Amino acid sequence: MSKIEQSIDMLFKEWYNYTMVKVSYRRATDRTRRKIREAFADLLAKHGSVKNITVTDLAERAEITRGTFYNYYNNLYEVGAELQSELERELFADSYEFNSVDDIEQYVNQVFTFLKQQEGVYRQLLSSDAPSAFLSQLEISMTQHVLMILHKKGIHDKNAEFELLILTNGAFAIIRKYYRNEITVKLDDIRDYLNQKLRDMFVRYVK
Repeated sequence: MSKIEQSIDMLFKEWYNYTMVKVSYRRATDRTRRKIREAFADLLAKHGSVKNITVTDLAERAEITRGTFYNYYNNLYEVGAELQSELERELFADSYEFNSVDDIEQYVNQVFTFLKQQEGVYRQLLSSDAPSAFLSQLEISMTQHVLMILHKKGIHDKNAEFELLILTNGAFAIIRKYYRNEITVKLDDIRDYLNQKLRDMFVRYVK
């Protein structure tokens, strides 16, 4: 093997070893973050409020040190925000084609199936003082997708857009009340009502 080939071989080995170290570190980091999020969700379910949880409690539940926690997060609210972001990524992992009201109904059904599957987590997040940005983002996303179909159909009616905003805002306000145990309606009832109102709106505006 020539000196050039030896040098290239050495560089490759160094690059490979460096890459493996980075991959190993990233996996360890992902595992630690997951343990912290799981411990946070457990403690939130137990205590009902972030104010009743300490970093020490979480570190003990996750079997890490307080120092390790602060290597990843500045405070407990950041853990809650990341947990919601993780749920959001899971929900939007599938891509959708939005061309008709049937596509929207399929999307709405998927959203509500997801909300039912994560009901325990959201009841705790929304009944506590933890941030609830995920539902706000979900409301915006749903509104934008319906608007996209209306615009594809050539509908740029301000009344339609205003009606849509009232409908989605109202639906998600009810969802928040549902998770806070302030009303007795079921998620399925909210889903069916929302689907019917969206379909009625399309009948009126899409010719």
